[in-house]
Amino acid sequence: MKITVNTLCLALLLAVSPWVASTEQPKQNALYYYCNHPDLAFEQQVQVAEGRRVHLNQGAFSQIEEQDRYPASLAFVEQQMRRAGVQGTCVEYLLSHAKTSATQDDDLLARVYFSFDRSELTDASRYLLSRIVERLQHDQNLKVEGHTDNIGSDEYNFSLGLRRAQSVMAYLQQQASHSISAEVISYGERKPLMSNETVQGRAQNRRVDIY
Repeated sequence: MKITVNTLCLALLLAVSPWVASTEQPKQNALYYYCNHPDLAFEQQVQVAEGRRVHLNQGAFSQIEEQDRYPASLAFVEQQMRRAGVQGTCVEYLLSHAKTSATQDDDLLARVYFSFDRSELTDASRYLLSRIVERLQHDQNLKVEGHTDNIGSDEYNFSLGLRRAQSVMAYLQQQASHSISAEVISYGERKPLMSNETVQGRAQNRRVDIY
């Protein structure tokens, strides 16, 4: 029997006192983790608020506020999420961090994993991709990268990585209400996340990354 649990974590303040949090756009600052294990699936959501500096007793003014000029980095937010109890060892996960850091082309939006020598999406992968579609902007350009472990020839793995990336892109286009612009590429076995010397490492390398 598989148990599904939804949990909501409290908002993370992006800095300590005298910084305070703004909650004007909580949905845009939400981070989502979806974890899928053999006997348990759960989703965790964290609301990340902008930081504001509060200056007290400033001449004729009792209080002056200014927006934080230094947005939190993704690494900082992930550190705070771990402190809040969100584990970083999920088999599958989704991150959406529209305003937690300055937008960069290399920001990872999501990652999905694949079974050995397969390019078909799993149920968990389809769930994650459906969450991405909800947040895609009309003018957003994606990069969809396919990866494999090192079992098989370099040529075969390049083809397998491409099929995986194409499967992800096809699902996104199918689910989206508008056209999606994306670069679909394969790195085959050339960019492993983990060592291919172990079963666990190879499983982590059979993936598609979306930027």
